[in-house]
Amino acid sequence: MALTVFFVRHGYAENNRDGLFPNDVENEYKLTEKGLEQAKEAAEFLLNTKAEAIFSSPIYRAYQTAKIIGEKLSLEVVKDERLREVELGNLRNKSTKEIFEKDPEWFMEYFNSETVYGLEKYQKIRERMLDFVKDTFEKGYTKVIAVSHLEPIRALLTLPLNINGKEVRKIEIQHASISTMRFEDPDLKEIRILSVGCVPLNRFLHDANNFSKK
Repeated sequence: MALTVFFVRHGYAENNRDGLFPNDVENEYKLTEKGLEQAKEAAEFLLNTKAEAIFSSPIYRAYQTAKIIGEKLSLEVVKDERLREVELGNLRNKSTKEIFEKDPEWFMEYFNSETVYGLEKYQKIRERMLDFVKDTFEKGYTKVIAVSHLEPIRALLTLPLNINGKEVRKIEIQHASISTMRFEDPDLKEIRILSVGCVPLNRFLHDANNFSKK
């Protein structure tokens, strides 16, 4: 029997508002009011999925998102280290704007052998995410929710697409959006992407309306 996973990126958090690479070693970034509202909308969106369990990154902004969803769906959140944020090395707590201005292709270190910033490699990110999926499959689940972060979700989505490097950056995953994947066999040889970065319709219309006013 196949496994469907609804991957949810955490809601908009304090580090996103402040334009910082997160330093999860020293800080617990909370969801902003906007992020809390996004998490509630995601919970409504997921209400009829018949998910059997919800798993979350232990990082607070993700766990906070998962708790809101779990309460709506009457599911207890299970923390899983494999869903955690990527290791950002010495980019922690740095301004995203300043790093992009200084080095527009800093993210290529995810894919090459360089260690300038000390970033976790995409191969390693994919391995831990796949290990989570395989473990979940072996436990007999058929539908679960997994709350994680941008790059771990991207790393998994781009695997069946066989893309790396700059092409990965084209995969847009908004805060508290839902990306759905279906794994057909326990060896994970057949992976289907059902949706990428879905958001509730009212939020989509709100964002589209704001964009049209610019």
